[in-house]
Amino acid sequence: MPQRVDKALRRWWHSLTGRLSLMATLVLLVFLALLSGVLERAYRTSLDEAKARELQLHVYTLLAVAEQDGDGLQLPLNLPEPRFNQPDSGLIGAVMDARGRVIWRSQSALSLPNFSALPLPLPLRQGQEVYAEVQLPDLATPYSSFRQGIAWGLDNERQFTFVTLEDAGPLYAQVKQFSGTLWRWLGIGSLALIVVQLLVLRWGLAPLRGVTRALKQMQQGGTDTLQGNFPRELVPLTDNLNLLIENERRQREKTRHTLGDLAHSLKTPLAVLKGLDVEREPDAARAALAEQVQRMDSIISYQLKRAVTSSPKSILRGVKVQPLVEKILTALDKVYRGKSVDAELLCEDSVLFYGDEGDLMEMLGNLLDNGYKYGAGKLLVKVTNTSDQRGLEILVSDNGPGLSEAQWRNVVQRGVRADQQQQGQGIGLAVVVDIVESYHGEIGIVPPAARGEEDLGGLTLQILL
Repeated sequence: MPQRVDKALRRWWHSLTGRLSLMATLVLLVFLALLSGVLERAYRTSLDEAKARELQLHVYTLLAVAEQDGDGLQLPLNLPEPRFNQPDSGLIGAVMDARGRVIWRSQSALSLPNFSALPLPLPLRQGQEVYAEVQLPDLATPYSSFRQGIAWGLDNERQFTFVTLEDAGPLYAQVKQFSGTLWRWLGIGSLALIVVQLLVLRWGLAPLRGVTRALKQMQQGGTDTLQGNFPRELVPLTDNLNLLIENERRQREKTRHTLGDLAHSLKTPLAVLKGLDVEREPDAARAALAEQVQRMDSIISYQLKRAVTSSPKSILRGVKVQPLVEKILTALDKVYRGKSVDAELLCEDSVLFYGDEGDLMEMLGNLLDNGYKYGAGKLLVKVTNTSDQRGLEILVSDNGPGLSEAQWRNVVQRGVRADQQQQGQGIGLAVVVDIVESYHGEIGIVPPAARGEEDLGGLTLQILL
C-alpha cells in the first residue's frame, strides 16, 4: 500500500495538474496567511482606537467633577460612572501630581494595595495624551491605560495627569474571538478555492488530455492525423504534429515507390545486357555495355536523389535563404572560373524557407548551375517570401538561349538534356521538379510578357513553394 501511494504521488508530481495545483495552493495559503495577519492587525488597531476614545471620555468625566483643594484636587466619593465606585470593576481612575505621585484614585482601585506604585512614566505636559498597555502590580492580566496632561489654575500653574485604566481581558477576548472566526471562514474559503482551483485546472488542461487521447487513437490505428476541436493556443502544435506525421508517411511512401521505380527502370538495361552477344559482336557489345552502364548509373543516381528529398514543408524552423544562395554562388564562381558570370542576388536577410535546408540547396544548386552553364554571362536570382510569410517565391533568370514550353516539358524528364554538348546526366531539373511537387509547389517558365524587370532575355524560371 505505501508503495502504491508513493507511486501515485510521484506520478501526480510529474504531471502539469499536480505541479500547478501545488504551486497555486502554496500561493493561496501564503496569501491567506498574510491577509489574516493584516486583518487581525487592522481589527486590533480599530479596537485600540475605540478603547482610547472610551477611556478619554472617562477622563473628561473625572475632569467635570474635579475641584481644586489647595495644591491638589478633590473628587466626589460617588462618581457619575458607577464602575469607578465598585471595587474590582475593571475600570480605575487616578490623578497624579507634577512629581508623579498618585494623589487620588477611585474606589475601584482600593483592593489594589500596590496601586500607588503604578509602572507609568513621568507625568505628562499639558495637552499631552498617551494610550498604552500596562501591567499593574499583583495582577496577571494587563490593563489598557489612557493618560492626559492637565494644567489647573488661573495661570495654569498646577500640573496634573489624569489616568483611566480598564482591564484588557475583554479586549483580548474580542481579538481572540475575531481571530477564531476569521481563521474558520478563511479555512472554509481556502478549501472552497482549492476545490474550484482544481476544477479550473482540470477544465483548463482538458485540451491537453484531448491531444493525448487523439495521439492514442492515432497510435491504435483509428485515424491518420490528430483530430479534435483544439483551442487556439494548441492549434499550431497539433498542426505541426500532423504535418510531421504527414511528412513521415509521405517519406515512407516515397521510399517504397522509389525502390519500385528503381527496380522497374533497371529491368530494360538488364534485359539488354543479358541479350548481348560478346563472342560474335564484341565491338557492338562493348558499346552497348557502356551505354547501358551509363544509363543504369543515371537511373540509380536519379532515384537515390529522389529518395532522399524531403516531404512537405517543415514547420520546425525557418532557414535563412540569403546566406545559402551566396554560398552556392561562391562555389559556382570557383567551378566556372574560366567563364565570367555576373550573378546578381535580390534577397533580403529576413527571407526564410520553411522546409529542409538540403531540399533548398538541391533546388537552387541545380537551377543556378544551369544558369552558369547555359547562360551567356548574366544571372539574376530573386527570392522573396509570399504575403503570408510562410511561402517562398524564387525567380532565376539568365541571358542564355532560353527554352520553349515544349522544350521545358521535355527537359524535366529524367535523362533528357537540352544541350547534348554539355556534360551531365539530365536529371537535375527532374530532381527539382520532384522536390517542388513534394512541397505542393509550382515550377514553370515565366512568359516574356510577364517578366518585367527580371527579364535578361534568356530563360526565367519561377518556383512557388
